[in-house]
Amino acid sequence: MTTKAITPLQQRMLEDMQLRGLSARTQEAYARAVWQLAQYYHRSPDQLSEEELRQYFLYLTNEKKLARPTATIALCGIKFFYEQTLKQPWPNCALCDQRANGSYPRY
Repeated sequence: MTTKAITPLQQRMLEDMQLRGLSARTQEAYARAVWQLAQYYHRSPDQLSEEELRQYFLYLTNEKKLARPTATIALCGIKFFYEQTLKQPWPNCALCDQRANGSYPRY
């Protein structure tokens, strides 16, 4: 990531992760996942549609060819952002489901 000043939304997410006791490495990974999503669409992730999220995860899978664990970290970070920071329900996009006989962490 770059060393630009962080936005109020980024600051809020960092605080939310701290309040939930996430490790520093998890915080970095989740923040990076949301930052990369914003960079991909060139706008704030709180302005994205469910279809754009679906297309982003297809991009990660098909073009970037991310390994399942890496894609799962991105998914969990973005899901955390929507559910905890934005207080929005996580979109029900089935193709975003990267679980392999497991479950996502509950916050």
